Amino acid sequence: MLTINNMKSVFTTFVTLVSLTGFVLTSCIKEKFDEPPVNIPHVDFQANKTIAELKAMYSGGLDSIQDTIIIKGIVISSDEEGNIYKSLYIQDNTAGILIALDRTNLYTTFKPGQRVYVKCKGLFLGNYGGVTQLGYKYNNSIGRIPNAIIDNHLFRDSLPGAVPTPLSREITTITGNDIGRLIRIDNVFFEEVNVEFAPQSASATDRKLQDINGNSIILRTSKYATFASNKTPKGRGSIIAILSSYNGTYQLYLNSIKDLVDWDTTAPIPSNIIYETFTTAPTDWITYSVSSNKNWIYDATFQCMSINGYGADVPSHDWLISPAINLTNVSSPILTFKTWTRYTDTGTPKPLTVWISDNYTGTGDPTQATWTEITNINLSPTNSQTWTHSGDIDLSNYIGKTIYIGFKYISSGTGSNSSSHWEVDEFKVKALSK
Repeated sequence: MLTINNMKSVFTTFVTLVSLTGFVLTSCIKEKFDEPPVNIPHVDFQANKTIAELKAMYSGGLDSIQDTIIIKGIVISSDEEGNIYKSLYIQDNTAGILIALDRTNLYTTFKPGQRVYVKCKGLFLGNYGGVTQLGYKYNNSIGRIPNAIIDNHLFRDSLPGAVPTPLSREITTITGNDIGRLIRIDNVFFEEVNVEFAPQSASATDRKLQDINGNSIILRTSKYATFASNKTPKGRGSIIAILSSYNGTYQLYLNSIKDLVDWDTTAPIPSNIIYETFTTAPTDWITYSVSSNKNWIYDATFQCMSINGYGADVPSHDWLISPAINLTNVSSPILTFKTWTRYTDTGTPKPLTVWISDNYTGTGDPTQATWTEITNINLSPTNSQTWTHSGDIDLSNYIGKTIYIGFKYISSGTGSNSSSHWEVDEFKVKALSK
């Protein structure tokens, strides 16, 4: 029989055992939650080709890679936000390339900044929309590398590091060698503001970005992007994106909506002070013949302004003059237009010249006003029969004034070798509002 003293002794022993057991259990549990060692991937081979060298090997069609070629690059894409799909973009210091992979959630393994080696033997080079990419054969054209063999060809090396600094580009300085690389374009704005990046009515949507000189580039967004329903912002800013191309037209792809950076929604954007496409006969343009019975006329067939001194009574001297252009309360005004010409006037090297005046009255003989010739322009080459863009003509010296732009045509005679045919179209002056 247990006495009270015996019971106290048993209880004390039980408490002691529980305490000791708890200590042991606690110690074991703590050890189970120790951080596992970090597994850092590492390759034991070297690249033997640059990405540019690999792309240069492509000869057209579907090229099977039979040689032991290894490239390396840094991952610049992410499919986390759904705008990039089953594609991995890598670049080195020579070029970038798209690798088509039949796998999703690539960002969990191939994070931006991850160095990757690619064993290319057994893969294929192909062309989609004019862009060379690395993948596998599919219906006799380029397709995705099957999921089952991806890990036989792509190898991570080390932990993800910094993403390469985007190449700084202007829309007009982009070249084909930039395709597949991360670029940054500053001081751009959306042509359409407050519209969805990618409505669900289409698989992908193109939105145009412009710079202040009127140059544009396409931003393409998938309807599966997490930011597809976001609205395009007002103002101006910068974009960091992967450059691609489709049938010769450059396209940008965002990894994330966060790659619209330094965006100032209050910044002014360029607007057209005047934009004349001559789809109908203009009523506010001035035509004036200083000499000859020929003059500038509206060409309804080609929807432009046209002149030809052939068959005139005397050598021609004729003016086409724009409406008044008010450059007050603006900044960065830019003039552009297109010209076209046929036939050669052997008697004059400059049958068409372009002039600017800030004291023309808007009516009557233009020779009574003061005009300054604009010389930094591109005009259609003699007898080229090619529409030629003028390039951007800076009108900043005339800010605060009202100006007229005049196209002066002359012929050295009236015959086939002493007159030429000229046309003008797409006349535009854009500026930022103050």
